[in-house]
Amino acid sequence: MDNKRAFSPYRFSHREARLPAIGAAIARTTMMLLTALFPAMGAAQTEAGAYNVALLPNELIQKGFEKVVTADSINKHDVDFAVFTGDTKDGSSRCSDEIIGQELLHFFGRLHVPTLYSPGDNEWTDCHRISNGGYDPLERLTFVRKTFFSRNTTQGFDPLPLVRQGKPGGKYSENSRLVHKNVMFVALHVVGSNNNLVVTEKQCHKKSRRTLKDCEAATREFRERNRRDIDWLRQSFAQAGQEGLPAVVVVIQADIYTPHELGGGGYEKDFLPSLDAKNGFTDFFQTLVSETHRYQGQVLLVTGDSHYYKVDKAMLDKDGSITPNFSRVVVFGGDETSWINMHVDPDAPVVFTFEPIILPGVKALR
Repeated sequence: MDNKRAFSPYRFSHREARLPAIGAAIARTTMMLLTALFPAMGAAQTEAGAYNVALLPNELIQKGFEKVVTADSINKHDVDFAVFTGDTKDGSSRCSDEIIGQELLHFFGRLHVPTLYSPGDNEWTDCHRISNGGYDPLERLTFVRKTFFSRNTTQGFDPLPLVRQGKPGGKYSENSRLVHKNVMFVALHVVGSNNNLVVTEKQCHKKSRRTLKDCEAATREFRERNRRDIDWLRQSFAQAGQEGLPAVVVVIQADIYTPHELGGGGYEKDFLPSLDAKNGFTDFFQTLVSETHRYQGQVLLVTGDSHYYKVDKAMLDKDGSITPNFSRVVVFGGDETSWINMHVDPDAPVVFTFEPIILPGVKALR
């Protein structure tokens, strides 16, 4: 563990690039031309390697309100791409094709950069709720896969190539990864609502007209996807280790720690004992722990779902000490239009630093 690169999430970057995205694209093109003429200059640019990634808030369409101000703000910054942890809409709106499909595509089109998207529970898992329209969640999942994951690229403008686990548009095509400037980004389909694992009658029928047969189908879906998730996570870490990458970013929607507070002994007394067969996140977390301990670089878990921005050290070793190469960031929630400007420097002792870009809340803008 001593030779791992420590990750201190409390070091914030306040450097704000003002170059618009289009200007940044022109600058990159100019640099490519200069590199062809002056190779040494190109080498220096490669060594610098630092860049910014925009971490989007949850619920980009919040009760009919599209977070245009978020997209406009990101477009004024110099970022290479954006990351969306899912929850296209709020938890009480209908799961219509228009809202979870066309409106999200429209938002991605507003951004001047591509977006890596990992789906959330609000666009399929919870669509059985009466308030959501009483849809069949598995049908909604099929729709989301066909709509957003039918190509081997990210979403939106000037898409980046990536690798998908499943056949494009088919099962598990939402699980993807790309390596950008020496850092691996892994999108993994792990969602709230217990990851679609139904273990009680209350979970099955609350605010829903689901039948027992429907809930059995949900649990089968969880078990199949959970196995594929674990395979994808292990394969991704194996590749990162073989290539000697300095860092891995794992992007999921679920806040796997909720509702537990980790401080004051809560990690050991409350959270760890909750990781049993009824917890839909047990296999994922235990695999993440083992892979993080084996990996020599830094690991960042990017999540949403709990709707409260935080950066912390959310993994402990068996002796109770902080796992030095692991950290977590939770993106802004549904009531916020703010976003996180994540600075990534693969050559720095601290690969990831965070600058929250604070914007007016949704209530103030309606």
